[in-house]
Amino acid sequence: MSIRPLYVSPMGRGGVDFGIQNIARSVRGAGLRPELLRLPEIYNFAPFLIPRGLPAGWWRGFDLVQGRSRVAFAFKATGLPVVTTVHHLTTDPDLQPYSSFAQRLFYRLVESRYDGLSVARADAVVCVSRFTQRQVEQTYGRRDSTIIFDGIDTDVFVPTPKMVRSDHGLPPAPGRIRLLFVGNRTRRKGFDLLPRIMERLPADYTLFYTGGFQGKENAPPHPRMVPIGSPDRAGLVAAYQSCDILLFPSRLEGFGIAPAEALACGRPVVTTNASALPEVVDEGQSGFLVARDDVEGYAARVRELGEDAALRQRFGEYGREKVAANFGYQQLGAGFRALYSRLLG
Repeated sequence: MSIRPLYVSPMGRGGVDFGIQNIARSVRGAGLRPELLRLPEIYNFAPFLIPRGLPAGWWRGFDLVQGRSRVAFAFKATGLPVVTTVHHLTTDPDLQPYSSFAQRLFYRLVESRYDGLSVARADAVVCVSRFTQRQVEQTYGRRDSTIIFDGIDTDVFVPTPKMVRSDHGLPPAPGRIRLLFVGNRTRRKGFDLLPRIMERLPADYTLFYTGGFQGKENAPPHPRMVPIGSPDRAGLVAAYQSCDILLFPSRLEGFGIAPAEALACGRPVVTTNASALPEVVDEGQSGFLVARDDVEGYAARVRELGEDAALRQRFGEYGREKVAANFGYQQLGAGFRALYSRLLG
């Protein structure tokens, strides 16, 4: 009989929420029988209430239970083996200057304790990048974690034929070169840098950006920035296929889902030489890595790609091959299947 993992995931507001969906899809393709239990968002902040908020015996019939490090410690009461995935740690000192006082307080007093409990109590700890694994070891002292890179569906996130840009995935707007930003409108994602970068780019460069999960839409912060709301997966693929370059000036990523998705669609990436991003984007081969907060550097690299169609195509082809080989569902599903088999004996 195949392994039955139960994934428990309170509704999220970012890449972590998509990450657990990708895991569930990939292990199903690897022959397992997963189930994904979605919970109200409040359990992200009070995960200790999860066992009390669910029906008695909610875990019965499963072989193990898994969740992100903010919530996984609450699953020990089930008596099943517990697996936790660490996507990034908010205790990272590099994140503090880009967080509000309230965020820093929550990270230090609450989330770091949740993460620490999950890392200490889980039967297996999975890190989504080498960068995250180093953080777990340095912060919590656990040295037996397993790296399973975040994965995306490379049968869905695909390039257009011959890498030719589609004109149907983004709203009509003037501009010879189409840039795309995918992520929440937060300082961690570098959203505040985008208007300053656009000021340094030619007038025929347009930047399209997602609305993320921030609720109310505000007016675009620059006249050549165009919001595209929060597209579903098909809409996101169409957006990648309709842009020339992904501009992603994020200051900290535990992996870098958006750059991996863009590369899978054959689009080069300009991003930051920090955290896990160099594990996804190869400097000078699939994109450019710029020093954190270097507005001039981002603009220069975007322009270099924008003015060289052959370079964009070469980077896109290389990036597609790398992502398909290293970050697809096959490695994701196989990695978890092997981990579960070891864990369950």
